[in-house]
Amino acid sequence: MHRIRPAEHRDIPDITAIYAHAVKELLVSWEYEAPSLEEMTRRYELRKGAGFPFLVTESADGDVMGYAHVDAFNKRPGFRFTVEDSIYIAPEFRRLGVGRALLNAIITEATSVGFRQMIAAISLPDGDASLALHRSLGFQKVGEFPNIGWKRGQWLTGVYLQRTLGVGAHEPPAE
Repeated sequence: MHRIRPAEHRDIPDITAIYAHAVKELLVSWEYEAPSLEEMTRRYELRKGAGFPFLVTESADGDVMGYAHVDAFNKRPGFRFTVEDSIYIAPEFRRLGVGRALLNAIITEATSVGFRQMIAAISLPDGDASLALHRSLGFQKVGEFPNIGWKRGQWLTGVYLQRTLGVGAHEPPAE
């Protein structure tokens, strides 16, 4: 059993450790060095300060199992209704439905605050599970950039998916 809630400052050390594992052990983040606790705190505060949803899921014991957030897809104002999602799960909690629950929750949160489109940028070869998860929740592939990234001696491919949030482009946004 787990519970999803808004991330808080007390979660940042766990968030930092989860992301550090992804940076060091997987080819899903294109960063070479895991960010410090101070850097992850800065990133958290920027996202929260800008009104972007940032969630964690915790176990019955209070352990942070994973986190999800959205960020601006592009900083230019014309893109302000489009966000990009990020989801990271602690290794010991993978394949338990945590990612699905978090992605559903972050979609709901992003929709509730007025975003209209969500983009997922997925790295291959290690992002197959994320790709399948996003597709299962209504994301459609909109692009693929083969061999655009380099990490740990191999080329990485970026796959981009998109999902409409709420009414999407069927109505103009509230300005």
